[in-house]
Amino acid sequence: MPVYENQTCIVCGELFKPEDDVVSCPECGTPYHRACWKQAGKCVNTALHESGKSWTELRREEERAAKHQARLEEDEALAAERERGESPQMFNAELYDGVRLNPEDPCIGLDPEEQMDGVTVGEAAAFIRSNQFYYLPLFRMMTRTGKKISFNLLGLLCPQLYFANRKMWGAALAAVLLRSVLSIPSLIVGMNQLMGITIPWADITTSAFNSVYRVSTLLYFGVSLLCCLLGNYLYYRFALRNIRQIKKQTGANAALTGRLQYAGGTSLGNVFLILIIEFVIGFAAEFVLYVLR
Repeated sequence: MPVYENQTCIVCGELFKPEDDVVSCPECGTPYHRACWKQAGKCVNTALHESGKSWTELRREEERAAKHQARLEEDEALAAERERGESPQMFNAELYDGVRLNPEDPCIGLDPEEQMDGVTVGEAAAFIRSNQFYYLPLFRMMTRTGKKISFNLLGLLCPQLYFANRKMWGAALAAVLLRSVLSIPSLIVGMNQLMGITIPWADITTSAFNSVYRVSTLLYFGVSLLCCLLGNYLYYRFALRNIRQIKKQTGANAALTGRLQYAGGTSLGNVFLILIIEFVIGFAAEFVLYVLR
């Protein structure tokens, strides 16, 4: 019944009530009271049948038009305030491309039904859960332009923490393993200079080792730079892939939003877990080097 809230039966003209027995046309989806449907004997929404649209599509178009009109009226009111020399409130004011500064709106003023590669803005907002103001415009830009490169500071400094926090375990573990392997020459130097442990087969005074050390250092920072530039795009693909999979499993029902919020968002526990994994790998590498010295 919630989908028919504030809607009227086109036969009797009365609003649908929660306790009403409602049926819908199997072709266009127009709702009727069951008694009204029997009385009419067929769907009387001839104009909708001729348009080829469904009742749900028509309602969504009307909702979008109403939201657009409301935004135009708000913008006009803000413009009038400026002309009178008053300071308009930034809360819920349109900033750019439909984006609005409204912490109570997870879609930040965007149309929840807007499509992004098979996923709606509303579904993406539910999956992101936090910092939608940053990610939703970024996701729209990537969908519209195909652009993959953007700047992610945490991806540059601590990519494994960023990926783990966003529940991207594949990328988090790959970052930890790559950075751990590329850190081995630096670990050997540290063991020699800080602990006085010399590894005969890895003499840090040789030109060959110095070359390996420089190359591994460059690659280490290269991995961080790659995560910095592609981290947001990897999250974009991760989010859309998971949303589509959850929609396929759950369907379009009331449980979808909850499933998306549970699967997405951030996890401080994952951050601590990836730090523990990174520490264990580093300790294990140091132990192996000590045994093989």
